[in-house]
This record gives sequence, C-alpha cells and structure tokens, in this order.
Amino acid sequence: ANGFKFIYEYIDHISPVLSGTKDLPKNISDKYEYILNHKKNVYVVVTADNLEKDIIEKRGKENLIFSSNGVDYNFFQTIDKDYKFESEFTKVLNKPCICYYGALASWFDYDLIKKINDTNKYNIVLFGIKYDESFDENISNEKNIYFLGPKDYKILKYYARTCDILTIPFIINDITSSTSPLKIFEYMALNKPIVTTNMYECKKYSSVLIGENHEDFIKKLETAYKLKNDKQYLELLNKEALNNDWSMKAKKIIDMIKDSEK
Repeated sequence: ANGFKFIYEYIDHISPVLSGTKDLPKNISDKYEYILNHKKNVYVVVTADNLEKDIIEKRGKENLIFSSNGVDYNFFQTIDKDYKFESEFTKVLNKPCICYYGALASWFDYDLIKKINDTNKYNIVLFGIKYDESFDENISNEKNIYFLGPKDYKILKYYARTCDILTIPFIINDITSSTSPLKIFEYMALNKPIVTTNMYECKKYSSVLIGENHEDFIKKLETAYKLKNDKQYLELLNKEALNNDWSMKAKKIIDMIKDSEK
C-alpha cells in the first residue's frame, strides 16, 4: 500500500509434505498466488531450475532472479583443532565413515542406506532431526548405522570434516528434484568427497559424484574414498565452494534490483 516492493524467495517445491501438514497451509498458498499475479512489486528469487520453469510458465521472466543456495566459506575454514569429541562419535571412526546431516524425512532413501550398511565396509553417521516417523519406521538395529541426533551448527562442521565421505542420499521426487541442497556447498567448503543420488541440481557441479542408482551410488562411495586425499579433486572442491559463497549469491540479487530500480 505504501509503494514498497518485496522479495519472495522460492526455495522448495510447494508441498504439504514439507510443511509437515495434511493440507497445504493457506498462508503458503495465498502468498504463492499473490506473487503470481503481482509482477511489478515482487521480485522472485528461485534456487533451482524446476522452480524457475514454474515461475516462467506462470508469470514470465519479469523481476525473476536465479540464485541457488550457497555457503559461508570462511565459517567452514575456521576450525578448532582441539575440539573434543564424545566417545559415542569416536567409536564409529574405526572404519571408513560416511556422514549425512540434515532432516531425516520421507524423502530420505532408507533402502539405499540399508544397502550400504549391508556391505559392512562403512559406518554411516546421521546427524539431524527426525522430521517425521520415517526413520523409526525404516531403521532398527542395523549395526553400521549411527543416528547421533542434532548438533549445534557451530560445531557440526567438526564432526562432518572428521568423516571420510559426505553424502545426500535422497530419493528422487518432486521435492528433491526442485531442491538446491545447501549441504553440498558446505560439504565442498569442508573439502570432503561428496556423493549424492541423481538429484538434478547436484549434477551441475563437477566435484559431486552422482549415484545413478543404488548400485552405482555404492560404487561412487568407493571412488570418493580414493579421492579424499587427491590434490586435484580437493582443489576442485575448494574452487566450487568459493564460487558458491553467499556473497556471490547476494550480489546477483542486489545487481538485479539495482538494474530494475534504474
């Protein structure tokens, strides 16, 4: 009403599954409908190709900015080398260690994790929250899978960098196909080999090893383990992390707004 414009950040497929509700909350659908019908006073920032396609189809390219998720690079370079881990964590370091941190939800590929468990080659460490009932419904007494709960963001990086391989084992669906995973950029900044499932946004980055299916994912874990001390690969991780620093993402948004305001 006062003539101000605003930014609508479109970062995920709109779904009640993500909202944790049976039906999509009205405030989410109302905002979405509003931005589709108001091009002049709303900038839309999209983080993934599928979200960009959705907006272009419904309201065109006006005031549209593509800017994927990113990382605070410097934060991940600051490490307390004297940090003391609890024994619950140190005991899992007795074999090659795979780590995932984030939500444990219906889009997490539990079947894949159990197949990795069955190889008996790795310990699988999961940090985060149980977003729904899916973890308890799928994981019981697998001997190589360790759920260690949430960790404060300030110290989570210490745990992740101690592991050998960092992963995103998601099933492929509308939600994960429209996700720019924040984690891959943090994983890059941690200079650790990355293996993900066949997520569209992950395939954009040369440092990310993509598992086309469960068997290929397990093969990529073997490749990743060999790369963990590879100088050329570590340089690639560092380069892609720097290219995706939040400062670069913010600049794209600011430049677009400046151009528009002219």
